[in-house]
Amino acid sequence: MTGADGNALDALDCGVALFDRDGRIVFWNAWLVRRSDVSAAVACGRDLVSLFGADVSPSLVEAVQLACRHGMASVLSNQLHRCVLPLHRPGDGEPLQQSAAVRPLGGTTPGCLLQINDVSAAVRRERHLRESQAALRLRNRAIEASSQGIIIVDAQAEGMPILYTNPAFTEITGFSAEEAAGRNCRFLHGDDGDQPGLAEIRAAIAERREGIGVIRNFRKNGSAFWNELMVAPVFDSRQQLTHYVGVQRDITLRRAAEEERDAALAETRAVNRRLQREQDFTNAVLRTVGALVAVVDRRGRIVSFNRACETVTGLQEAHVVGTRLGELIPEAEAAAAFRLDEQGEGPASSGLTTGLRTAAGAVRTIRWTFTTLRDREGVASHLICTGIDVTERDRAAALLRAEREILELVARAEPLPVVGERICLAIEEQLPGHRASLLLLGPQGDTLHHCAAPSLPSDYLRAIDGISIGAGVGSCGAAAFSGQPRFTSDTLSDPNWAAFAPLAEAAGLRACWSLPVLTPGDSVLGTFAVYSADPGLPDDAAVDVMQRAARIAAIAIARHQAAERIRHLALYDQLTGLANRSLLYDRLQSALAQARRYGNRVGMLFIDLDGFKPINDRHGHDAGDTVLATIGRRLKAALREGDTAARIGGDEFVLLAVNVGTAADVERIAAKVLMAIGEPVTWNGETLHIGASIGLALFPDDAPTGDSLLSIADTAMYAAKAAGKNCWSWRTGDTPCPNPGA
Repeated sequence: MTGADGNALDALDCGVALFDRDGRIVFWNAWLVRRSDVSAAVACGRDLVSLFGADVSPSLVEAVQLACRHGMASVLSNQLHRCVLPLHRPGDGEPLQQSAAVRPLGGTTPGCLLQINDVSAAVRRERHLRESQAALRLRNRAIEASSQGIIIVDAQAEGMPILYTNPAFTEITGFSAEEAAGRNCRFLHGDDGDQPGLAEIRAAIAERREGIGVIRNFRKNGSAFWNELMVAPVFDSRQQLTHYVGVQRDITLRRAAEEERDAALAETRAVNRRLQREQDFTNAVLRTVGALVAVVDRRGRIVSFNRACETVTGLQEAHVVGTRLGELIPEAEAAAAFRLDEQGEGPASSGLTTGLRTAAGAVRTIRWTFTTLRDREGVASHLICTGIDVTERDRAAALLRAEREILELVARAEPLPVVGERICLAIEEQLPGHRASLLLLGPQGDTLHHCAAPSLPSDYLRAIDGISIGAGVGSCGAAAFSGQPRFTSDTLSDPNWAAFAPLAEAAGLRACWSLPVLTPGDSVLGTFAVYSADPGLPDDAAVDVMQRAARIAAIAIARHQAAERIRHLALYDQLTGLANRSLLYDRLQSALAQARRYGNRVGMLFIDLDGFKPINDRHGHDAGDTVLATIGRRLKAALREGDTAARIGGDEFVLLAVNVGTAADVERIAAKVLMAIGEPVTWNGETLHIGASIGLALFPDDAPTGDSLLSIADTAMYAAKAAGKNCWSWRTGDTPCPNPGA
């Protein structure tokens, strides 16, 4: 082949390859190089199988062999064979659709020529045509087979006459295609041409857009049916409106079903509204009712927990739903009542009282009643547990009983510590986990002293006994000082507890709530305190209990103080504060009994003031009372421990000295008394002088009984007066002591 021939073949818009008689390539033009990515140098001298392997069509290999050896021509195409050669389109690499012609070479040169043409475009056009024809046939069949009525009208002709109707149209309306052809669709409306659906269809046609409406049409037999009509415009390539396609669907049954559904829905909505009102009412009742209402399933799991339950327990409904109500019941034997048994029955008892644990760990007392819910078949499904919180009622009843017991103790004049301890125990029963104490204001009104605290450590009680009151002294000291409650939420952080914090911490006392115990006139008698192991402030119920305890404590203390005052008035001289004759007699009998038992001596000093009557006559009874009160204080100061000083008459006093050894001991006491009485008394700027005559007697030396001992001492006193006054004497005839004032 000449160079010019090769150039001509390279310029062809098709593939050209030449083969020798053995089927080896001798020429491979540029078109094939571009589409096979195989250069001419690589291709020449090789056959197709060695060049492309299994990717070459066996039919092509066979056609080349037949042409080279037997001079037979062949034509191959991708329509009949698989890919002739593995060729691709340059640029995108897509496989090439090919047709191939194999012709033997004429003349003296054996071999053949292979021509490959790109038929991709023709194949695509042919495929598209086939697909379009198939789609058109499919659409036609679909239109014919459609259960929906299809109408095509001429949009360009006057009156828009019907050009086509499918069989479904005839089935729906009863009009054949021939009967409908050339007519306007209005003939289906009868006299009912004013419908909302028609207005929508007319608006769509006027605006050349799709539209849909529900229209009531009439069949050929005159019966009405509901038609859901959709219209769509059809435009040609120049966007000229040519036709309208209408698709109608008989929705009569659906419309009837919808009407039935709407009626049912309306009825359902009415029922739901009624049920909702009933449910809202029920929920409102459950929210506001004071009773606890919990609904549990067969296994006792909570499905409803009303607001009263939430309030009493401190647990939210959302947190307890699905848990067992019996888990909140502390009594294990009662927990089984809060579910249905194996026979689907609730508890046999119509009323059951149990505890109910709260989120804070407290236990409330609840009185329960039970109602079993059953379904339509009578099978028990749920248990309604209705409870009344009787905790406060029971506590109030217990508190009333305790108050009656305490008042009975007061009426029986039991010792104040006994009454105080019962008050503390009553409060501890009302406030479980807390400890109570009662402190009394001291005689001078500036200290507090322990009365009762049955649950507090003894070390703590000893440490606070006798503490001074003040604005910054703990809780009780501050309450007694101000006469107002003092609630300390945390003893470890309150500055007023700084001095007591280590003591409180050691005793496990983190909060202290103190109330002053007041008289009706608001005078402070003491303090009542409640201690808690946890920081915090008392709630209203705790404050009410404490106030009631403080009032009862006030009654008990006032009763005790009144009894003490009566006793004091009965046994003591009001002016001097010394014992009276009655108390002296009791003390004398007791002293003599002790002396007899242990072999001791008892001394008696009978004292009569010298110079008192002139003072009383000259200056009046006020001056006399001042002198007597002063002498009383001096005699108290002169007493030894265990001795008794008594006023038995106007200016007559008796001093009872126990456990004396000898007469000399009695005389030393007498000398001390004379010195004390002899000190001047100041009254209204004047100095008053007074003395005393003292008669002495000793048991058992002078007399064997109390009466005789007092008589002998009285006689001895007159002997002292006869001897010159302001001295002492033992008995008549004995030599009195020298007059210390002489």
